[in-house]
Amino acid sequence: MTFYHDFLAWLPALLILGVTVLFYIGFRIVSIRVIRFILDKLPFAADENIAAAVYRPGRMAIGVFGTYTALANSPWERLALMAFVSNSVSSLLIIAFYWSLYNFSSTTNVIFNHFFNKSGKKLDPAISGLFSSFFHALILFFALATVLSTWGFNISGFIAGLSIGGLAVSLAAKDSLANIFACLVILMDQPFHVGDWIICNNVEGIVESISFRSTNVRTFTQALVYIPNSLIISTPIQNFTNRHMRRLEMTLGVTYDSTREQMEELVRKITEFLRQDPDIVEEGITVAFSNMGASSLDISIVCYCCHTGYDKYMKSKERINLELMRLLEETGTSAAFPSTSVYIEKGPAA
Repeated sequence: MTFYHDFLAWLPALLILGVTVLFYIGFRIVSIRVIRFILDKLPFAADENIAAAVYRPGRMAIGVFGTYTALANSPWERLALMAFVSNSVSSLLIIAFYWSLYNFSSTTNVIFNHFFNKSGKKLDPAISGLFSSFFHALILFFALATVLSTWGFNISGFIAGLSIGGLAVSLAAKDSLANIFACLVILMDQPFHVGDWIICNNVEGIVESISFRSTNVRTFTQALVYIPNSLIISTPIQNFTNRHMRRLEMTLGVTYDSTREQMEELVRKITEFLRQDPDIVEEGITVAFSNMGASSLDISIVCYCCHTGYDKYMKSKERINLELMRLLEETGTSAAFPSTSVYIEKGPAA
């Protein structure tokens, strides 16, 4: 009879333990299948570690909660009501929750990379690693603070001291932090890359490196200029490397002894030559007799060269100049140069 009564007293706890074991075994299978089903519906390939980030802390939480519930429904229920046991269970459940967040934060670079790839850019691995490290530190801090408060520790003084210390460090390192955050903005927005030709903050040259403090630009006089990143994001940036074409603009001065027919023929031949030239973009060609200057008849020529590199651009420009000289000879005209005509009038005979 005593055994029967003891069995009845332990029966709720045994049932709860049995259900806990079933949940513990089946949770991994069900959670992995559900998570993989969700991942397959996402528009990007997600990390399989997301599944592990859920089922491992989840099984831990099931085991801890089920065991504590069984203990609370057993003859040893007074043991479950002890502050040490209840605080330990609460701490383990908190750790399981933050453990899942900690594991999930390791996969945030997948999400960041997806959105950057959608915008045609690529996220630097160092930046995604920095985000993950930041999330890890934040999660660990909140986990520690929550566990300490569960055990009855007063953490308000600790948080206040940490806030004051953080404020002091922030004020002392204000400029350095501004440069670091500016570096993150540059690496994420990517207005330029290493090797690009830029003009920024009145400095023109080639980008050699991008550090957390500054961006190093090698000018065409071979001087190395260190520009603080905080100045770069607050000033306009001209990136010549990202151009799809390069503007070519010139003025051709013809001598005043040229006739109207010669000028019309010269303008027509220049236009035809530029439209047939493979290095010149067909759209945006403008050739016009624009001005009757002090010493020349000016023809304005505006077009766009498809070569953006300096060497190829200069070769195309040289070839165009030689062709303009040939067209001047062909139409019987010649290039003008600055000159002044002096007229001397004879006075009345003495």
